[in-house]
Amino acid sequence: MKFDLFVRRGEEFWNNYLTGIRRAQQEGGLDSDGSQILFPGIMLATDCGDYYILELVGATKDFAKLKVKKRREPSIHRYFNQFEAGEPLPPFFVPTENNSFSSVSIARTRDTESLLSRFPYLRLYTTTLDVSSGKGCVFKFENCSKSLSLEHCVIVNAKDNLYRCKSILLCMIAHKGIGMRRLGDLYENAIRGSVAHAIYTVQGSEEELLVAGQMQSMYLFPGLLETTIGEFINQHPEVIKKVFNAMSFEYEPYLEWKEHDGTVRDTAINPDLMIQREDGYYDIYDLKTALLQKKRITKGERRRRRFIDDVEEGVSQLANYREYFCYEQNASHAKEKYGIEVKDPNLVLVVGSYENSDPEEIIQACRKYNNVHIMDYDTLCQLYIGNQTQDV
Repeated sequence: MKFDLFVRRGEEFWNNYLTGIRRAQQEGGLDSDGSQILFPGIMLATDCGDYYILELVGATKDFAKLKVKKRREPSIHRYFNQFEAGEPLPPFFVPTENNSFSSVSIARTRDTESLLSRFPYLRLYTTTLDVSSGKGCVFKFENCSKSLSLEHCVIVNAKDNLYRCKSILLCMIAHKGIGMRRLGDLYENAIRGSVAHAIYTVQGSEEELLVAGQMQSMYLFPGLLETTIGEFINQHPEVIKKVFNAMSFEYEPYLEWKEHDGTVRDTAINPDLMIQREDGYYDIYDLKTALLQKKRITKGERRRRRFIDDVEEGVSQLANYREYFCYEQNASHAKEKYGIEVKDPNLVLVVGSYENSDPEEIIQACRKYNNVHIMDYDTLCQLYIGNQTQDV
């Protein structure tokens, strides 16, 4: 089966299924026992060579249509391991056909205290399979592996005292040689019974924990593009409003250069986020990745502390966005098109994670800048879960 056909079939099936769930909810035909129902908003489709993966991501109160994001991944084992592509030693499970796991945590470590501190949503999983005696991907895909589905699961990976968790609402894996009939069987098995699938039912603070868990899975996803992380945050505006005390925000506003000094070659600027402060003016935000391949996002000794090139490029981009608003015609265009007004803007770059970000080193590297702030993704998640605001 061609990858594009696999994607189209999955998109059609899950859009139809989730639309039916949403309709049943609106018509009172869905018993949630007083819980809030949350729907996925993104379908992440990955071509791993011999295997195709479809994963539903997100936790929003409404459902319209899945936003499809396609990507390529050189190794299905790295997809689930999050660290490396090597063979699992030993594997916890070798899939065959139409295998499934549901409502379980599969952990490559026993260090629960450190895990719960960084990934508090793990408290929502009462069943844990301890596979800490092995390393690498918990699954091994080989010639006999045809299909596998995971629902309401989390995979905890560990390497050299580093931890990464993959929170899964629903994930389906199929060998590229699967035919339409067997693919149909895989989908039908995934929705069997009278229980609604591919959704969350939550109460109280569980919603924040699940959203944060999904977001952590996104930025700890090897090779995931910035645009996909941005789309997730855009679909969960409560994250921005809570963390940054935002009055409102604009996602990826397209602002044409109406005036400049003659050296600009771009047609427009397209910042990731423009976030309105309490005084009505907007700050400028850019979303990078967690830079998982980098051990540190800073370099040099204290007196010469500076950022690595990936971060420096992000700061330079933010400075370019700030310059845009220095010209009267550009400022008027932004106000007319989006209602955006800028005055002494803070420039905020979201990049890195707890693994490669040291708060003191970041403060030292920011000394040479004016109103530039760096926040890592783990801090963003913790602030969201704690319902705190970030003073920038």
